[in-house]
Amino acid sequence: MKKFLILSFLLIINCNTGSESSEDTEVSNEVQKSEEVSLSKTLEYPSDFDIYELFECLSDNNIGQIPEPKFLDNSIIIEFDDGYSAEYIENFTNASSSCVSEFKNSNDGNSENDVIDSSSKSNIEINIENECKKGFYSQRPNPVKEDDSFLYYEFYWQGSQKICYNFYEPEIIDDEWEVRVKNLIDNLSGKLGIYTPINLALVDQLRASSETLNQINIDDCKIYNFISDENEIQNCAQNADDWGNRFAAAGVDWYGLPNGGNIALFVDNWENMGYETAIKIFSHEYFHVHQNGLVYFFEKDGLFGTPKAWLNDPESTIFNDNPDRSYLFPNWIEEGGAEFAAPILATQFDNSIDAQKYFIESLDEARNVVQVAASNGDIVSLQDYEFAGGLYESYDNPNNGIPREFAYQYTGGQWAHLFLYSLDGSNYQKLMMTFYQNWSENESRNPGNGWKVTFEELFDMPVEEFYIMFDNFMLKDREEQLSILPSNSELQNLTLNK
Repeated sequence: MKKFLILSFLLIINCNTGSESSEDTEVSNEVQKSEEVSLSKTLEYPSDFDIYELFECLSDNNIGQIPEPKFLDNSIIIEFDDGYSAEYIENFTNASSSCVSEFKNSNDGNSENDVIDSSSKSNIEINIENECKKGFYSQRPNPVKEDDSFLYYEFYWQGSQKICYNFYEPEIIDDEWEVRVKNLIDNLSGKLGIYTPINLALVDQLRASSETLNQINIDDCKIYNFISDENEIQNCAQNADDWGNRFAAAGVDWYGLPNGGNIALFVDNWENMGYETAIKIFSHEYFHVHQNGLVYFFEKDGLFGTPKAWLNDPESTIFNDNPDRSYLFPNWIEEGGAEFAAPILATQFDNSIDAQKYFIESLDEARNVVQVAASNGDIVSLQDYEFAGGLYESYDNPNNGIPREFAYQYTGGQWAHLFLYSLDGSNYQKLMMTFYQNWSENESRNPGNGWKVTFEELFDMPVEEFYIMFDNFMLKDREEQLSILPSNSELQNLTLNK
């Protein structure tokens, strides 16, 4: 939502002029700027200004790499750090002035108090017909409300979200597997639900043409990074991971949430690993879109939410290269949760799949991590895998400087979930659904600690106490550990309430 007077003021501060009319004076009462910060480095807008429409216009004028806005209670701040050249800032300023002129012209005929509803703009909502391989928004839409810690959104696709099955060069993919993938994902969405639109890509990354593989990169860059400039799209596509050795992957990114989730599956998943493992892998990946599609949803209000701290300062929070805590939830919950769910969901899809086998393989791998570390004077704790697993698996391991064996967040995380289930059968529902359902509400009330509050409420113990219990369990004899593993029949008969 914006007013013409606000846009006029934006033009003034971007042009950095010294003149001040009576109209400028009126607007300056709405927007306060620090006199200690140069306007060429910091721009401040009213909290109701449509900053993303400005970004859309700037993108159309080939201004990319725009700083992430900081949303404060009464204003929106754009800061240019030392990484932005004077030439870039000048180009940004000139393009902004042109954009403001366009906004001014589009408002001709309206009174100064007339308000434009940007959410109805076709350049924001771009996929009303719910087409596949296409984003729903060209930019992040405006929130419908906010509080001290969250911005809340209502997306126009809510209630009509679906899974798009995008099979690239299907002539070189076995028809049987095309059907099998669709049947599996339909089965999983029926059990777990579908909370955002999902684009699923299935491709033979070893045999598909370079044009096809590049098009997948382009599609992803357009949809999930909100890029419209052709040069930026090509640059994004060229910097994607190399084809030929990609692993199956999936998720719903907090920033790209308005355009839903993404699943990437490959023919070599079953050619190299076989039928049962492929089904387990695909189930693991679907669980990731389940986790991250559900975690931002406020069921009571029917809204999705994003923490303000992430939007205001992503480099120091969710994108922090050296974090001091988990901002969403621990790696052992994210990866261990998917590893726990995957064999269960796989054997429920096809009873011939031996879920126990996968749990036993993971236990042996986890035991090896613990035992090898112990032989080097290093004590493994699940707590190490909240966010710092990579540190302990490097030569910077703070315990002894010796890298640990890999992947305890997967294997130890899986058995941590199984251990919680063994304490109380009702924990299955909590591990698969309730934890993710309750995260957003608890995070909004306890910024930065939502996952801990959720864990402790659901499992009736401090998370530190659980770490002690589980770490001790992982030191027990293998036979005693295996005694908590349910039979395949028991796993097949577990049920959920969506």
